[in-house]
Amino acid sequence: MSSSAAMSGPLLDVRGLGVDYRGVRALGAVSFEIHAGETLGLVGESGSGKSTLARAVLRLIRASRGQVLWRGVDLLRCDAATLRRRRRELQIIFQDPVASLNPRMTVAGTLAEPLYIFERALTAGERRMRMTRMLERVGLSEAMLERYPGELSGGQCQRIGIARAMMLHPQLLICDEPVSSLDVSIQGQIVNLLADLQRELGTAMLFISHNLAVVRHISHRVAVIHDGDLIETAPCDTLFASPMHPYTRALMAAVPDPIGWRQAGQR
Repeated sequence: MSSSAAMSGPLLDVRGLGVDYRGVRALGAVSFEIHAGETLGLVGESGSGKSTLARAVLRLIRASRGQVLWRGVDLLRCDAATLRRRRRELQIIFQDPVASLNPRMTVAGTLAEPLYIFERALTAGERRMRMTRMLERVGLSEAMLERYPGELSGGQCQRIGIARAMMLHPQLLICDEPVSSLDVSIQGQIVNLLADLQRELGTAMLFISHNLAVVRHISHRVAVIHDGDLIETAPCDTLFASPMHPYTRALMAAVPDPIGWRQAGQR
């Protein structure tokens, strides 16, 4: 993250965000910031509140308390019209690449949908050009446009999901376990693709995963969540070199370390 980005203030400023389901606390009072061009990794065990946090930030589920300030506007309290305008600036990639795509829509239909909603003035030719260029950016060919999700591999579906999320050049991309359902051989390709897109387009990311090696590879800072609470946040190398909280240390100790990634130098 550049010093200028750090000085300009956060894009996303989450303050005391909490979610209750039927009176049961799922997310406590979580606070964190994400700056332009930065990747914040979020790690924790299954059921710790990672996906709940992602969906509450985007107002896909109802928050019980707190604020989600996006460039100074509280997304939890703004009206529907304002929220709709902001939607194009914040996008999400879901965990299951196949389930996240409509099986009855071609790839062209999937990629064109956000353009129909937010950029109605585009001609059919301009839309086609935008979709083709984005497919090329994620390593796919124009021939994919006429295919359906059922004809694609899991890795190809996730690339389509990434292309759909990036069609509007969002300023923040939330990646909710984007590689957990993919083969190990494909995971590295997807993570490297996300890192390349971030460098190219300057998109900030909230990268959610239980895979510590993946988080270390892509993140500038890392936040650790446990039982609905953020318990530790630190620069990536600092956290991996000297975790402060006992839970963070236990989380790292539970992962096999065959190649010494905890002592590896840089991301």
